Amino acid sequence: MNSVRFCSLRFDRGEDVGISTDAGMVLVSSINKVTGGNFGPTLLDVVLKNQLDGLKEVITSAPKLKTAIPIESAPFAPIYRNPPKLWGVGLNYRRHADDLDAVQPTGAPGSYLRPSSTIIGFGDDIVLPSQSERITAEAELGVVIGKTCRDVSAEEARSVVFGFTSVLDMTAEDAIRTNPRHIPWAKAFDTFCSIGPWVVTPDEIPDLSRVRTSTIVNGETIASNDVSAMMRDPYWQVSYFSGGMTLEAGSIVATGTPGAGVIRDGDTVEARVEGVGHLRNRVRRASREG
Repeated sequence: MNSVRFCSLRFDRGEDVGISTDAGMVLVSSINKVTGGNFGPTLLDVVLKNQLDGLKEVITSAPKLKTAIPIESAPFAPIYRNPPKLWGVGLNYRRHADDLDAVQPTGAPGSYLRPSSTIIGFGDDIVLPSQSERITAEAELGVVIGKTCRDVSAEEARSVVFGFTSVLDMTAEDAIRTNPRHIPWAKAFDTFCSIGPWVVTPDEIPDLSRVRTSTIVNGETIASNDVSAMMRDPYWQVSYFSGGMTLEAGSIVATGTPGAGVIRDGDTVEARVEGVGHLRNRVRRASREG
């Protein structure tokens, strides 16, 4: 067993880690109960405690582990809620620069740090704030850092990556059009970053350059492109950003979008990242108080 697909699941008793197998979903809590192990209890713990190889070994050696629920009805949660860093990359595809009437960066893509309060997961509502009248959503490939790193080379970057996930990144676009320096605020509203439902290990991606990411609003594909069309690929990004700051294990880097779509109250928005996962959220307008 080389490749693994992880998710976080929500239950009345709290959240658990799910692992996709050919027979269905296995819960980490069940693995602990059967084997006496101490894996997790959260997916962030799996990353921070370097438990990937141990979980692979258990699942391979104990193929009759009881599966919990069918994958198609899994109650997904965000992969986790408090990454050490949630780093976003902008204008990494030419199409997106055109969307914003912006000049494509020539050295490194734009970037920003966002708070963990932005995080939601599959099926959660994206809440449109009263402070913005034009909000966009964009699908992205996310990189989950598996080992704390600093000054890692592009060639070595794969060795510090735990896996890949799907991201829906929202922007209060009118704030940026008013002043480009408002980017951190335009990205910081609650519910503005949906992550999941899956994290897949790099072994499951035979050719990262051919992974296609699509932004879909109400069933219509707004933009779609391969990693090969990025100005800077994900491993280059890990190298570049680790050169200026420590990327702690568990940090997430959203690597840029092929294009964004305007979203409104009642819409359904999706991120499809081939070989990684399909993320879907509903949109609603925040109620005005007072």
